Amino acid sequence: MTPGYGWPLRGRVYMTDLRGQRGEKPYVIVSNNARNRGLPSYLAVRITTSQTPPLPSIVEMAPEDPVPGRALCDDIAILFPEDIRRDLGELSLQTMVRIGQGLQHALAL
Repeated sequence: MTPGYGWPLRGRVYMTDLRGQRGEKPYVIVSNNARNRGLPSYLAVRITTSQTPPLPSIVEMAPEDPVPGRALCDDIAILFPEDIRRDLGELSLQTMVRIGQGLQHALAL
C-alpha cells in the first residue's frame, strides 16, 4: 500500500497481479480516496505499453510520470488489497486531469 496510508490513493500507480491475467501489470487508482478508505475494493484503469488506437479514452503518460505507456480508461477494473503488489509512484496532476477526461469519454458522462 501507500506509505503512511492503509489504502491505495487516487492517482498512484500500483503493480498488480490479478487472477486470470498473465503476469503483473500496472494500474492507476481512479476511485476517490473517501471510497478507497471506506470500501474493500478500488477502481483502477490499466496502463499498457502496447500500441493502441488514437481514442479520447486512451491517455498518454507524461515524461515525468513513474511509468511509460498509456492509461486505458475504457478498461476499468476492481482491485482488492490482495491484488496489489507494490506502489510505483504518483502520476502528475496533468495526467490525472487527462485520465478524468478519458473516463468521461469512456463512460459517456
